[in-house]
Amino acid sequence: MHYVEFPPDTRLGHLVRNYWQMDEGLDLGPQEHRSMPEQLVRLTFHAGTTWRGSLTGGALERLPSASLEGLTLTPLRAVSLGPPQALGAELYPWGARQLFGWNFGQPTLDLNLTHPLLTRAISALMRLNAWDEARQFLDDWLLGLLTERGQALNVGTEAALKLYGSPGQARIGTLAEELNISARHLERLFAVDVGVSAKILARLIRFEAVHNRLWLDPNVSLAQLAYELGFADQAHLTREFKALSLMTPRSFGQFAQLRPSRLPTQRLTQDQIAELAGSRAERA
Repeated sequence: MHYVEFPPDTRLGHLVRNYWQMDEGLDLGPQEHRSMPEQLVRLTFHAGTTWRGSLTGGALERLPSASLEGLTLTPLRAVSLGPPQALGAELYPWGARQLFGWNFGQPTLDLNLTHPLLTRAISALMRLNAWDEARQFLDDWLLGLLTERGQALNVGTEAALKLYGSPGQARIGTLAEELNISARHLERLFAVDVGVSAKILARLIRFEAVHNRLWLDPNVSLAQLAYELGFADQAHLTREFKALSLMTPRSFGQFAQLRPSRLPTQRLTQDQIAELAGSRAERA
């Protein structure tokens, strides 16, 4: 699998963290994916067809070929058919709010309905493997939305940037003191400017920090990780990770070790899923 990230136009840097593209090269048939809760809002264009739903069971729903979604608090399962190609952008929540009117908890936004010409153009360029042109098309589109809808960074977004920089450890009271306003007023401004509460965003930022460390180093000391990321103790880290992923940190580490690479796309083949299930059965 070929996965690569690119920076956006510098004028979008305060709203968009990066662009990314994924291209398997071959159609490998039905593929399983597992997506964990994330700290950013994801704008995605993909080829083929994807169905997604709860990791714990139930019916899968078909995803639109161009969508905006993010900041979920539960892991999700997806099954895809067709060429595994995707192009996307990771937006800060206030970026998604300014450009698309996003709010935490809203359903997946189908961009085919709101921007049909653009989504068809990007999909066509992907099918032609014209990745540079597709990214430029996306860049120009977001710059156009910025011109129409962009706003200056407000107090709420300034606090959110500090929260990302901490990562996720800054307390609302401390941020309020730094910004010279009351904690209650900052909480209200945060929700208005960012589209999500500071508490929820902090949870997701810290979870992704743990997740990424485990993905890169499945055997990392959980006690040390808890200390570095500001958890009360290892037990606190384990409870929080399990609440958001439905797996303990060590189970996720074993899951990560099944991957031949350490790219955080969390893409699983049927054989890898079977291997993971077998290892769990042996431990039980």
